[in-house]
Amino acid sequence: MSDVERGAWNSYAASIPMKNRLGEVVYLTGFNHFIRSNAARLSVDGSIIEPGPETISLPGADETIAVAGDNGTQLLTIAFDDARDWCKEDAGYLSIEMGMPQLHTRNYFGGPFRNAGGIAGSTASPITSPQTLVAPFTLADTQKVWTRAAIIRADGRLSNKFSAPAFIIGGLLPLYNVSGVLDPDLTCNYQINGAFNGKAYFKRIVPGAFLWWDGNTKWTVSVLLGVQGAAYWEIEQASPVGVYTIGGTATGELTVGEGGHP
Repeated sequence: MSDVERGAWNSYAASIPMKNRLGEVVYLTGFNHFIRSNAARLSVDGSIIEPGPETISLPGADETIAVAGDNGTQLLTIAFDDARDWCKEDAGYLSIEMGMPQLHTRNYFGGPFRNAGGIAGSTASPITSPQTLVAPFTLADTQKVWTRAAIIRADGRLSNKFSAPAFIIGGLLPLYNVSGVLDPDLTCNYQINGAFNGKAYFKRIVPGAFLWWDGNTKWTVSVLLGVQGAAYWEIEQASPVGVYTIGGTATGELTVGEGGHP
C-alpha cells in the first residue's frame, strides 16, 4: 500500500463519526477502517481494496430487508431493495449474518452471529431481489432466527450492520400463492419482497398486488402495499395461510396457500 493510499484511508476515517457500545461518538483510525472494510470483503469472497474511499460517507442501511428460512432446503431467502447502488456495481455486496436459532418464545438476541456469505452485485447484470444463501446453522421448524446485514460498496466503504425482522422457521415462508375466482383478479404467486410493519411482506410476481401484515392482528391482500384501497381481502391470525374475508368492493373467495401454484 502506498503512502497516498494510506493517506486516503486516514482522511476518510477522520471524517466518519462512529458510535461505541455506549453510544458515544468516536473516530476510528484509517487502519481501523481499512481492516473493518476488507475483513468484511474477504468474508464474502471479495478482494482486498487498497485505495481509500473518495466518497466520505458510510453506505446507508437497507430498511426494507427481510429474511425467511426453509427447513427442507436449508436455505435463507433474502429480500432487499434491488434499486440500491451496490446491486449495480461489480465488487459491491450485501453481507448476511445469522444468529444461532433460538426458542420461538425468545424476544431478544444479541449474538453471536455467524457469516452466511454475501450477495454480489453486477454492473453487467444488476442483481435482483430475492436471493438465497445456505444457512450457516441448521434450520428446524418452530425455532426463531435473527439475522443482520451490511452493505459493502465497490470503493471499500462498509455500512453499519442493520437487522432484518426476526422470523420463525416454518412460520413465514419465502413464497405463497393466492387462488380463487376474484374481482379484482389478484391470483398468482407472491414472493418475499422486504419488511413492512415488523414482518416480511410479499409481492405478486406479476406486478400489481401485495400480501402484507397490518402491524397488529391481520394479513391483507390488496393492490397497494399498506393501503387496503377500494377492494381487498383480510384474515385475522398470525399466519397468512387460509381463507380471507372480503373487504370493500372485492368479490370472490380468496385463499392463500403455502408455496407456489402447482
